[in-house]
Amino acid sequence: LLDHNQNEWPSNTSGLKETMGEYREEVRKLASKMMEVMDENLGLPKGYIKKAFNEGMEDGEETAFFGTKVSHYPPCPHPELVNGLRAHTDAGGVVLLFQDDEYDGLQVLKDGEWIDVQPLPNAIVINTGDQIEVLSNGRYKSAWHRVLAREEGNRRSIASFYNPSYKAAIGPAV
Repeated sequence: LLDHNQNEWPSNTSGLKETMGEYREEVRKLASKMMEVMDENLGLPKGYIKKAFNEGMEDGEETAFFGTKVSHYPPCPHPELVNGLRAHTDAGGVVLLFQDDEYDGLQVLKDGEWIDVQPLPNAIVINTGDQIEVLSNGRYKSAWHRVLAREEGNRRSIASFYNPSYKAAIGPAV
């Protein structure tokens, strides 16, 4: 779901555009706040990361990419035979994941072991991507993660990505 192509959003669900519009605006604010906290933790001037992500902007317009992916993982009768979502890092910047409160499946790689990320009601998992790892010169890591197929339950998640502009050249800031 992208801001510039809302005509491609599903139209048969009453209130989806309005609800997702409000949700995405709040999540975008949270991503900006997280980048300010990272600025402070890295000893950078306030707004440094956001400015780096918006390189090439004109007249104060944001050029950073902000998208939202809504995923559905249906029950799988033989989860041992398939991968839910392959192991990967996120290529971009800051990812905010609202995961299913009821069904788990998200795992992160820590010290060579896959660890379950237990769902917490009304919580947002914040992940840093490859561009933040580069910008922070490795102080923030881009975490390897995956989603397992499960035999029971319909798992859903909403991931919002705040990524650098296509014009941005990201390099170590520290």
